Amino acid sequence: MFVKNLKTDITWAVTEEHGARLLRTEDFEEVEAPKPKRAPAKKSEPDNETEK
Repeated sequence: MFVKNLKTDITWAVTEEHGARLLRTEDFEEVEAPKPKRAPAKKSEPDNETEK
């Protein structure tokens, strides 16, 4: 399960047991799994080498 720390705005993946303990406080809320960050597409650089 995923829980979000409301004070730091950080989302953590935790076990169900640990999540249940964290959710008893007002500092955490259960959230959906965060979407993975996509790596920026690498631009292919033109080949500047000249053939010999």
